Amino acid sequence: MKKIFSLLLFSSITLLFYGQTEKLNQFDANGKKDGKWIVWLDKDWKLAKDSMAAVYFRYNYWDHGNNLYPMGSFGGSYKLQIVSENSKIKKGNAKLLDGEYKWVNEKGHMFADHILKEGVYLEWKQYYKNGNLETHFDYTKTCDDGPHRCSIYLYNKAGKLKGAYPCSDPRGGKGVDGGSFK
Repeated sequence: MKKIFSLLLFSSITLLFYGQTEKLNQFDANGKKDGKWIVWLDKDWKLAKDSMAAVYFRYNYWDHGNNLYPMGSFGGSYKLQIVSENSKIKKGNAKLLDGEYKWVNEKGHMFADHILKEGVYLEWKQYYKNGNLETHFDYTKTCDDGPHRCSIYLYNKAGKLKGAYPCSDPRGGKGVDGGSFK
């Protein structure tokens, strides 16, 4: 009896953990990307054609074909500075983005600051050439009406806040107050 109980307990725990694994790279019934996807990136964070060409990877979320965390590439005249990196996770040669990553120009001036935890964006900031903050996406703010909301803050070149859109939905380009942040 004790063996049967132990076996049932082990099986239940295994199924519980297995059932919580989020499926990756799924399509909805209409053939559109949906859910959590792996994004393969090269050294300049440009999209890599596949995992074999990737240096880094992160996760992105899609909502029935809508890209919820669109990020462009950097590289070129910008150089990556790793401020802190926590991840030891690799898929092939690609390393999971987990930490703080800054992109600076040839003079060392900040262009962008990315903070990710276990491959998912927490914050993204972009700066004007004069060093003042231009845009801040804060994905740590949660809202009652659903996941994948963020607070977006826009600044003028003098560094003064010109627009704040709490609980914004990146799918529609609107803040909860109806103001557009595009």
